[in-house]
Amino acid sequence: MNEPIRFGTDGWRAVIAREFTFANLDRLARATAKWLKQSGRNTPTLIVGHDTRFLGRPFAEHVAKTLADEGAAVILAGGITPTPAISWATKMRGADAGVVITASHNPPEYSGYKIKAHFGGSATTDMTAAVEAAVEPYSPNHQMRGGGKVYEEDIAAQYVEFLGTRFDFSSIRLGIVHDPMYGAGQGILSTLLGNDCVTEIHGTINPSFGGTPPEPIERNLQDLMRCVVQEGAAVGIAHDGDADRIGVVDELGCTVTSHMVMALLAAHLHKYRGMNGAIVRTFATSAILEKMGGAWGIPVETYPIGFKYVTPRFLETSVLVGGEESGGIAVAGHIPERDGIYVGLVLLEMLMQRGKPLTALVQELFDEFGPHAYYRADVHAEQQPEIIKTLRRTGGLDEIAGRKVHSMDTLDGFKHLMKDAWLLVRPSGTEPILRIYAEAPTRSEAEELVYDTQVKLGLKH
Repeated sequence: MNEPIRFGTDGWRAVIAREFTFANLDRLARATAKWLKQSGRNTPTLIVGHDTRFLGRPFAEHVAKTLADEGAAVILAGGITPTPAISWATKMRGADAGVVITASHNPPEYSGYKIKAHFGGSATTDMTAAVEAAVEPYSPNHQMRGGGKVYEEDIAAQYVEFLGTRFDFSSIRLGIVHDPMYGAGQGILSTLLGNDCVTEIHGTINPSFGGTPPEPIERNLQDLMRCVVQEGAAVGIAHDGDADRIGVVDELGCTVTSHMVMALLAAHLHKYRGMNGAIVRTFATSAILEKMGGAWGIPVETYPIGFKYVTPRFLETSVLVGGEESGGIAVAGHIPERDGIYVGLVLLEMLMQRGKPLTALVQELFDEFGPHAYYRADVHAEQQPEIIKTLRRTGGLDEIAGRKVHSMDTLDGFKHLMKDAWLLVRPSGTEPILRIYAEAPTRSEAEELVYDTQVKLGLKH
């Protein structure tokens, strides 16, 4: 109970009952209060919420009470609440910070602690570093200070009411299948759009997530893909465990990558709604975004993986779309935060306004900027540290699947750049796995790049 607590790509995540304990949450909550006080907020206000994970409510209540013991005024969300709703409420209510008990897309044995800053986005690296530095050893006989109070409000309902002011739901007449993946987004699209438009699957409380990690990527969306076809729906929308990420399925039951979702959003907002701003992306996103920015005279900025690197740009400049490969996307005119629910509604608005199937809209981008296909493999590899050391020593691979590597970008991992293709190798920031990403003109070529890399790195024989 005295081990260091370190924040990863977004928050601190750990296995429940191993590192993720009430004692460690006590340490983190007190450190969070200490950080806010050191920042000049002597009586900080915070909003605390949780998703559908095991013990989410007791963990959130414990954090709220501990913060109150440190003198904070705490609004505890009354029930399961999407992370973007906490971010929105933190900004809208003028709170000093938000805390969400969630491990996002991680497997069910994990839980986590995300901090949301006063501006309605993920806490910056400087902020989380300050919290880490303030963590003290746990004391079961901690002197009770008191002075703060805990209030309970239905933050999710307030957020749904807000969404109703931003979109014309009466104009959306599409068949939609929604897969909240047993997570915190359940019931929201059907509440907003009505059960006559929305068919929801996996919309119950199941802390095991049906045996599938709540990450909205292709291998986890087979039920959604089948249901879209069976229902004859125009689109399928999935959200991860805390609903800040989105996964999309077209009318043919095929997944649309987050790269193409970002591209579609950028095209919709710029070309059809007349909006301007930078495209801000993380390191593992598609090269099509660079081509679009070049063609439209829009700046394209690239940062390390993690939305915490995207958020500051929303605060510093005009951003059209900001996002990452994993489905976390933010758009202009909303909070500087990933919001899978809001982004899904913008996509539905786009489909109605354009009057074309999703496949046709994707093809329009390919016709203009060339085909782009993507593939990713996640490998649990004990030799991960040795692989990274070898890549660092050798400077990476010279050739992959018959393609010559002409340069290497090491902004975050090892990105091998080839003609019309790239391949990235990097350790995950949230799980003990090695991620291998690739993009090429076709899906089969992208898969070949990943497979050959696994062979060359000794991960396949």
